[in-house]
Amino acid sequence: MNIITHLQTILYTISSVLIYPVMILLICLLVMLIITMGRFLGEYIERRRHQARHNVKELIENINNGKLHDIIERVEEFSSGLPYHAKNCFMDMVQELKKSGNDTDMKVEYLLQSREQQMTKKLDKLRLLIRVGPSLGLMGTIIPMGSALEALSQGDIEKMSGSMIIAFSTTAVGLLIGIGAYFTSMLQNRWLNEDIKNIEYLTEGIMRKYEISKEKA
Repeated sequence: MNIITHLQTILYTISSVLIYPVMILLICLLVMLIITMGRFLGEYIERRRHQARHNVKELIENINNGKLHDIIERVEEFSSGLPYHAKNCFMDMVQELKKSGNDTDMKVEYLLQSREQQMTKKLDKLRLLIRVGPSLGLMGTIIPMGSALEALSQGDIEKMSGSMIIAFSTTAVGLLIGIGAYFTSMLQNRWLNEDIKNIEYLTEGIMRKYEISKEKA
């Protein structure tokens, strides 16, 4: 019986200590979410401006009908308003095309795959917030319940109410982090797929034009 009592005491002590890192981590994740959503809002505004200035279909038609030199200039102009990951991909591709080496097509293909991999990593932080935020909120709910029940058994209403406030507050913050991160990741995933689609399509058209110009030369 003494062993069980000691084990209960150890587990209660550990769970009581865990509430502090849980609350600290929740605050850190909330700050991370606010920063992420601020960047998300800035990217949304920039994308709206870019869509108003540039038309992807029009650029594709110019690639099919124009000369390679003019196409490169149009791609540079088009990429100037894109998010940094897509912009860097286009600019690096343009630099490779300007070099016009024998292995340009292989370098562009490798560059395209590398950039796509980097772009998909953008969602890792949001996936972390979606998973960890509600989990920490649940931990922050369960842990103070033990203290609240102990305070109730001792008739300490003030301590019990304090524990319950912590429990409900951590739940609300954890759910807020999960919902906010899920909403942001859903839209960013849509943007990411659109960027990858445009990059692959434009790259294929440019490389086809590059091969034709190389054969003529």
